[in-house]
Amino acid sequence: MSVSSFLQGFKDTIPTMLGYLPASLAFGLTGSSIGLSPAELFAISFFVYAGSAQFFILASLQLGMPLMSVVFFVFMLNLRHSLYGPLLDSYLPQSLKSRLMKAFLLTDEVFALCYLKFKEIPAEDRSVWYFAVGLFAWWSWLLGTLIGIYAGEFIFKSYPLLAQTMGFALTALFVGVTFLVIQSSMLFALAVGGMVSLFCAYMGWSSVAMLAGAAVACLIYQPPKQSTQEVVEVYSA
Repeated sequence: MSVSSFLQGFKDTIPTMLGYLPASLAFGLTGSSIGLSPAELFAISFFVYAGSAQFFILASLQLGMPLMSVVFFVFMLNLRHSLYGPLLDSYLPQSLKSRLMKAFLLTDEVFALCYLKFKEIPAEDRSVWYFAVGLFAWWSWLLGTLIGIYAGEFIFKSYPLLAQTMGFALTALFVGVTFLVIQSSMLFALAVGGMVSLFCAYMGWSSVAMLAGAAVACLIYQPPKQSTQEVVEVYSA
């Protein structure tokens, strides 16, 4: 294992970790306030590990939704991750085992960071770098959940302004990282995808607006062609 690549992955993940901590803290506190036990909340963060889906689970439990309905809607919320694969495909090793191990650690922010940084990472170091990024992001989410469970109420009472802004941390982080990875070749696909999302929302199909827009943008987008040398490096990693 390349220690330098692992450490570089940690450094690159620090902004993501700083965004995950307050968001997961809010999750831990919210879950505690509706009566879930620390073990239940930690298990959700450990196994589900999906910010929007986890808050949806809390809302569903409050509304008394049937378990299978919750599972279905969480699956639909996370279905967008299947659109990330084609964009990262050329940078990942062909081993199915390696890809499955990486899949669990993939989040919106990890994807954006990978898309931004993969070209700068030597092909032989990408797996180590990716695991560092994914693991530290995951661990920060788990840590924030624990802080929210055991100290969230005290923190929010001590700093009321923090309580009002903390819920927006994850959204702000993702928007910021997204703007960093936008390239000129993406603009047409983003514009069409945005119009599809707006059309769906206008028609009252808000539940599928984001997924439909993302799917259309992914289908339209044509990544810049890699050089022969880059392709050789990826497939030999």
